[in-house]
Amino acid sequence: MESAVGVDRRLVLVAAASLACASIFVALSMRFPEHFARTNLGVFKESEPIPYAIDDGRKATGFDPGDRELAEMAFDAWSRESGRRLRFTRAADPSRALLRLQWISAGEGRFGETQRINVGGKAGAIVYVSTSTDTLGEPLATLVSRDRLLRDAIVYLTCVHEIGHAVGLQHTRNFEDIMYSFAYGGDIVNYFFRYRNNLKSRSDIPRLSGLSPNDIAVLRSLY
Repeated sequence: MESAVGVDRRLVLVAAASLACASIFVALSMRFPEHFARTNLGVFKESEPIPYAIDDGRKATGFDPGDRELAEMAFDAWSRESGRRLRFTRAADPSRALLRLQWISAGEGRFGETQRINVGGKAGAIVYVSTSTDTLGEPLATLVSRDRLLRDAIVYLTCVHEIGHAVGLQHTRNFEDIMYSFAYGGDIVNYFFRYRNNLKSRSDIPRLSGLSPNDIAVLRSLY
């Protein structure tokens, strides 16, 4: 029979190992928090418009009033790439919106996240997006401070990524996808600049969804 000391020692080792794993997870989630704490979301009914609401952002650090327009562009990108089979409509009452986009501050420990909610018996989601791009680390934070269009591109693409989860898409290993996860590695600067380099002005964003052919194929298999 194992002694009490032996049991205690084993429990200590297990606890230490668990703490080490947790520390690694926390470190990764602080570096690329948009790729953790993810809940798998179902899909909406194709035949029904999805009521959505976008937070006013006044309480979020780094928020710019123009970010609401970027979110609108992100919603339209998914609708457009679905061939308009996926439709969004602004909710008259935000509390009844099935899909809600909320702006968060950098200190809240995440850059983007999507969580499931239930609204009147229907499946919905809250999409959280931070506009504090200085939390992305170097050299990206410095590049963003010198390039407003890069900053807008990152906020837009984060909205697109998180809305993608809300409408049923999962992370992929394909670096070309908007649903790609940096948990698989990859050059984060190159990831955002490949989109930024196609922009001459902010007005180009509505015509460049950021979705890859693979993203679109998965989307159209759902809707």
